[in-house]
Amino acid sequence: MEEFEEFEYKPKSVREIFIEMKDIAELMVDLAYTAILFGDRDIAEEVLDLEERMDLLSYHLMTHAVLAARNPREAEQITSVLQMANSVEDISNAAGDLAKMVLEGIALHPLIREAIMESEEVISRIQVAPNSVLVGKTLGEMRLASNTGVWIIAVRRGKRWIFAPDKEFKIKPNDILIGRGTHTSVEHLKEIARGVIRVIGNERA
Repeated sequence: MEEFEEFEYKPKSVREIFIEMKDIAELMVDLAYTAILFGDRDIAEEVLDLEERMDLLSYHLMTHAVLAARNPREAEQITSVLQMANSVEDISNAAGDLAKMVLEGIALHPLIREAIMESEEVISRIQVAPNSVLVGKTLGEMRLASNTGVWIIAVRRGKRWIFAPDKEFKIKPNDILIGRGTHTSVEHLKEIARGVIRVIGNERA
């Protein structure tokens, strides 16, 4: 049986849990796609971390369901929610299987790689160094989307995930940004995040 002791429980509604499960599944698919395309072990590890989070959310959703079902009608409604949640978890498990292929060194068939490479956008993992110009600035201040062409779709801060951060989100040292953009734009943002480049757009650090 899986252990969940390390998780700091914060009360959430069934709706909140389900929304987070949906967001995680979408992110896992994007990350797994990128990990297997580029053989990126770091991104593959992120996928497996998210799969653990999904398992935990599924556990808490079932707990809520047991407590919420007070009569046959409510039990029937909760059952439909659990069926949808199971489908979302199946998607996350499939993404996890792709990530494991990367970690196990299983090569992608050339025809599949060629088809995937037709995509202009990639998803990438970008770690922010303490000396980066990004530190202490909000996404709105840095205007990353317009200045670099990379959209930040999620951030991992320690063990905490922030999905769809808004323009008021402030970047901290060692944040891991999950960004979507072209190969060139993503590599440019990585250099900024590492502190190699100290200029963004027309602004200087």
